[in-house]
Amino acid sequence: MGRDTKRSASGIDAALVRRLRRNQYTGAVVNLAPSAFWLGVFFLAPLAVMFLFSFGQRGAFGEVLLAPENLGLQQYREFFIPDDRSLIGGLWVTIAWAIEAIVPFELSLTSGQATPYVRLLFKSIGYGVVATVVSLVVGYPMAYYLGHLAPERYQNLLVVLVILPFWASFLVRIYAIQLLLSANSVLMNALAVLPGIGADVSLMNSRFAVLLGLVYIWIPFMILPVYASIEEIDFTYREAAMDLGADRLEAFVHVVFPLSKPGVMAGSVLVFIPSAGAYVIPELLGGTDSQMIGNLIADQFGSAGNWPLGAAASFVLMGVMLLSIAAYQRGGGELA
Repeated sequence: MGRDTKRSASGIDAALVRRLRRNQYTGAVVNLAPSAFWLGVFFLAPLAVMFLFSFGQRGAFGEVLLAPENLGLQQYREFFIPDDRSLIGGLWVTIAWAIEAIVPFELSLTSGQATPYVRLLFKSIGYGVVATVVSLVVGYPMAYYLGHLAPERYQNLLVVLVILPFWASFLVRIYAIQLLLSANSVLMNALAVLPGIGADVSLMNSRFAVLLGLVYIWIPFMILPVYASIEEIDFTYREAAMDLGADRLEAFVHVVFPLSKPGVMAGSVLVFIPSAGAYVIPELLGGTDSQMIGNLIADQFGSAGNWPLGAAASFVLMGVMLLSIAAYQRGGGELA
């Protein structure tokens, strides 16, 4: 009886194993379970806690108050709306200030100013945009050479040279920039021959230093996607355009560059997102007027002890990043 029972149980187990193997969802569950657990515990759960904190209030001793009477949009209101304004008036001041900051001519739409948090957010976005444009201007010719002009036997070596800085620590590279831009450095001594620049001049703690750091750190993320797009271009289209009367510049503008647009858009997103949310680079290379939204968030979670405001600022920054990704997808990009 016992032996028959064991056979029956083993037969049931074998049938269950065969059924699970034939089930198309079993493999997906087994493969995704570890990564889903990891993302859930170390990403989604902390994100949910921070989202809840953004609706709370800071207590007298820095604690986060999450009682029903403390929950609300007060942190987002503090971020966007000046204290002495109504909701509609504060939004108008913020929008008018943003328009006046963007347009290249003088306007007088309002006498007020946006909150310091909004001004810092716009400054961070400006850093991200400038770093992206500079990375594109500097990185596109290099990517074009890698993808089209470089001898095939050297392409892999050149790609390795592009990613070579990643073999060094992020902080080591920032400290290297500090050494180059500090007074009496090799670079500053070489620039001392220029009028108005002395050997004791330092470019540290400036907006230029922050921008240089952003471009230096993230430019490989521009070069590699553009290189991948250019490598896939059929350059007979350019030759056909030139046969039809276009010169080299016209063929590049109307044929080559549009075909490399997916790489340009992907590289722009990959450079803009970490540049606009940077913390370490402005902290180590910038001065008091070069702080960005990432420094504000770190201060709120650190020395200021205002976790709700820091959480709200984090989600505002996350919204800006999501908008940039949405613009990328709307422009024809595809996220892997």
